[in-house]
Amino acid sequence: MYLKYEDIRRVSVEITSRCNAACPQCPRTDNPILPAAELKMEDIERIFPKEFCSQLDLVYMCGNYGDAMTSNTTIPAIEYWHRMGVPHVGMYTNGSGRNPDWWQALAKAMTGEFDRVTFSIDGLADTNSIYRKNTNWDRIMQSVNAFIQAGGKAVWHYLIFEHNQHQVEAARDLAKQLGFVEFVPKATSRFVAQELFTQQSTKQQQQQVDNSQVAAANSDRQNQISANISAPQHQEKATVQLQEKAEECLKQGNLSGAIAACQQALKIQPNLAAACKTLGNAFQGLGRMQSAADSYAKALQIQPNFPEVYANVGSLYAQSKQWQAASVYYQKAIELQPNFAGAYRNLAKVLTQLGQPEKANYAWCQAIAIEASQAPEPPQSVPSKPASEELQPPSLEQYQNPQAGEFMKAVETYGGINNYYRNVEISCQTQASKDIFISFEAELWPCCWVSHTKYAVYNDNYRPQMLALIEKYGKGFNCLRTKSVQDVLESDWFREDLTASFSSSKRLDVCAHECGKCFNSTGSQYI
Repeated sequence: MYLKYEDIRRVSVEITSRCNAACPQCPRTDNPILPAAELKMEDIERIFPKEFCSQLDLVYMCGNYGDAMTSNTTIPAIEYWHRMGVPHVGMYTNGSGRNPDWWQALAKAMTGEFDRVTFSIDGLADTNSIYRKNTNWDRIMQSVNAFIQAGGKAVWHYLIFEHNQHQVEAARDLAKQLGFVEFVPKATSRFVAQELFTQQSTKQQQQQVDNSQVAAANSDRQNQISANISAPQHQEKATVQLQEKAEECLKQGNLSGAIAACQQALKIQPNLAAACKTLGNAFQGLGRMQSAADSYAKALQIQPNFPEVYANVGSLYAQSKQWQAASVYYQKAIELQPNFAGAYRNLAKVLTQLGQPEKANYAWCQAIAIEASQAPEPPQSVPSKPASEELQPPSLEQYQNPQAGEFMKAVETYGGINNYYRNVEISCQTQASKDIFISFEAELWPCCWVSHTKYAVYNDNYRPQMLALIEKYGKGFNCLRTKSVQDVLESDWFREDLTASFSSSKRLDVCAHECGKCFNSTGSQYI
């Protein structure tokens, strides 16, 4: 089990998805699918009843996608948490917004001895906005002064880049003058995967060149062979071309074109099982179920061990809600092709309808594991946005994140990043600290890293894995607007499947990246 309800001690809350900044490496910048949403006081009061607050040591508002400064819920929520018995409240912000009165009100709300507002300020007047784009230095200084002078305790976090590394000590001195209780320079982990990204891009480009050379050589040989090809061989070539045309039409949604190409191919070669299968797919797409069934039957008559056709027949039965028959055909497809992820996925849906949740869960896990193991090694699998031209890692060794080298070693040891993600031992940081995360959509997740993958458009693996997870457990399975924290923690994913995934290949890539024992992207960034 991830955590029992009574064991929770810390809650991270992303109160809003809104932010005034446009930091180049932030996953919210230029994100076309990120919704604008935030928690309201009715959400806070529902999620945090008094008995729950009384067991907590800390509630902190992080900036996964948004900045708590932009939300009207922030100050009332802090006041509520303190009234309900939460002793320690924290908040992260870029500070470039609101008027001084708001910051003074925030200071008065943060009455706990260890309450802190962390200002993320990455440079001085001439450099901070290079990364914290759309922020204004004068407004930040007004905010800081208003907050501290009203009695608020402030911490300065300073991400170190090449362009601001020369100002670290000057910023430390300024922090003391302004009255910050702590100054924390950070050896940013934002560049930890950059070298790997570059290496993979180079390898991919070289592979494309090699593949092009091989393809050209093969084409020359094929042309030489074609010059002396016999009539039967011409017919075989024609059927192959027609079958390829049918498949392409099917992909494009041109079902009539696919049918015509298949029928032409079958006139030339009546016993072409692949064409019968494609013809069945096209008929099924048009809703001509009997014609589809007849085509699939002919394909199986020609080629009895055709797993894709068994899966397609299973889909025909599933469409007519004949769950038991569908289950039989999906299982036959898997028997013939054990790594058939799509058949496992559809079998899981059918088993759910048959009231067999444990078997359905196993089928879901098999589908996800197979898809993950078959994933290529694309550059996009690196979970960091590439740096912009003006953002570069610090050149001074004392400001570089020492984990960068460890990451490269770990990936090389495991034979590639996907192998690393599938096999590295995971030690969940938030489980150890008895922490949960609540998103701006009132969804409960184990941490901000897992939560942010729902809208991680920059990564080819993160978001598909999250969407598969939501599809498996059902939209709203972790919604705190309809369920309590305790109810969600007792759901299948939190109760069993999440922690089981840590010791198997069925884990989320983000879990392996953030909490793999060989490498911790953020653990050594504080210097």
